[in-house]
Amino acid sequence: MEICEALVLRKSNYGEADLIITLFSRELGKFRALAKNAKKSQKRFRGRLDFFNRLAIEVTLNKGRFNLITDVTLKESYREITESVDSFVAANRVLELLDFLVPEQEPGGELFDLATDSLGLLSRKQKPYSVFLVFFLRALTLCGYRPDLRFTKGENIAGFDVENGKLGSLEKTHGKRNIYPFHMDIMRRPEIMDANPQKVKNNIRVLMRYTEYCTGKHLEKTGFADET
Repeated sequence: MEICEALVLRKSNYGEADLIITLFSRELGKFRALAKNAKKSQKRFRGRLDFFNRLAIEVTLNKGRFNLITDVTLKESYREITESVDSFVAANRVLELLDFLVPEQEPGGELFDLATDSLGLLSRKQKPYSVFLVFFLRALTLCGYRPDLRFTKGENIAGFDVENGKLGSLEKTHGKRNIYPFHMDIMRRPEIMDANPQKVKNNIRVLMRYTEYCTGKHLEKTGFADET
């Protein structure tokens, strides 16, 4: 029996009454577990196995079989996220990016704290695009994909090469393959992000392309860049 703090990343039906829950936890990292009779039993789970809840999960780990969720305690709810469409979209992308980047069964640690802090900011009505961009960059760093954003020139727009994750002069790289404009003014001065949402959205789109190139996987569910 293990007890861990966790976020729900994904849910899928299993039979008529059960759910398979993909969780991301501080102690156990990402793992899947079976919540028996979760769709019918209000007494046992009472809707706590929802997105945007920080939970204490009691789970029995079974090698070769389903892990079993035996008890769930709500530690904190970020339900205010659902009061804003933009915050709701950004929070979903936080969870989807965790699911995309994190391999199974590696301790969450600092990445778990980053995710819960970001959901907390979104629930407190902070600017969703800015929150997500900061989360995105830090999550890439913690997962070993940190881009090199060093750029000494004074231009506010650099050229981001998604193949090597480095910046260069946009003028010199104009027309080259896989080079995209990247706004450096908001990166040098994060306090101006909130006043420049279009620049923030552009940088998110570029980082999405970079992440796909690094991982060799397509962010199928994560349509955040297009939606912005």
